Amino acid sequence: MKILEYNERNNSLKLHIENEDDLWLIHLIISKGDTVIARTTRDVSMGNDSRRVPMIVELQVEFSEFQPFTSRLRIHGIVRDAPEKYGIKGSHHTINLDIGNEIIIIKQWTKHLLEKIKKQASRRSNVMIVLTDQDELLIAIPMEQGIRILTEKDISNAMNEEESLEKPAIEVAKEVEQYVNQYSPDAIILAGPGPFKELVKAKLNVKAKIYLDSVSSASRAGLNEILKRDVIDQVMNEYQVSMAAKELERALLLMAQGSNLVTYGIEEVERASSIGAIKTLLVSDDILTVDNEGTRNRVEAIMENVENSNGRIIIVPKDSTIYYQLRNFGGLLALLRFRIN
Repeated sequence: MKILEYNERNNSLKLHIENEDDLWLIHLIISKGDTVIARTTRDVSMGNDSRRVPMIVELQVEFSEFQPFTSRLRIHGIVRDAPEKYGIKGSHHTINLDIGNEIIIIKQWTKHLLEKIKKQASRRSNVMIVLTDQDELLIAIPMEQGIRILTEKDISNAMNEEESLEKPAIEVAKEVEQYVNQYSPDAIILAGPGPFKELVKAKLNVKAKIYLDSVSSASRAGLNEILKRDVIDQVMNEYQVSMAAKELERALLLMAQGSNLVTYGIEEVERASSIGAIKTLLVSDDILTVDNEGTRNRVEAIMENVENSNGRIIIVPKDSTIYYQLRNFGGLLALLRFRIN
């Protein structure tokens, strides 16, 4: 994401979309009643015919839709401004926002929201996870939206001799290189239960730095293991996926021990945030996009309180492995600096 222009006087922010995570963040940020300005197309009547015409429209947002791991955000709303000759003011319209597009967002910007935009704009790291042995291959990309599985398949070889591993290692390396060319990661975490990963590393011809690690299997279970390792923090410390899993694990352990340093649910978390007690806050992303404006405003106020007291906020996307665990706690869970009554 690139910040092209910010006008504090009229609360307008112009952005250039560079990747899927940018679209996901915009989906979380825009709310009903906000204004967006973007290039779009619209079917317009031309006499007895109609054709799709490109134009720039100003839209008052009703709601937005984003399917994780896609490159399109749909913003629905009412047209407030458009070329007069097309006569579409006041009508419903949907802007399809894609990677490479620009958008102007006009809303009441809080310090917290602006910081999230700035953080996204400064993020440049990108990592790929490759789990493999002679029987299985899994390639994934950690994203703000969750973990995107690029491929997951059986690559078992009927031969058992060590020499027979040469061919599957070359095939795995070629497949990894194809995804590297597509996603351009800065680093690759290459892991597996045995020495096969080292053979694959020797066959790889990529510029990205390669980190080796071990897991019990080259499967989703192994992926969950790697997300909790220190190596994931070294390579992708800006991604929130692994941090969220670790913090929830810590919270569950504290609760099992009967500690009062964990609280959850909007009422209790709101109270803790008001006195600066929250050290880390886990938030399920759907709470930020609920239709209930009152709930959304309360959650945003909680997040702003946490930000102002130098707490850490981790947004947990629906595709995260811990999303449903967090939803069991009302979508809000906080680890505290000190006990509160």
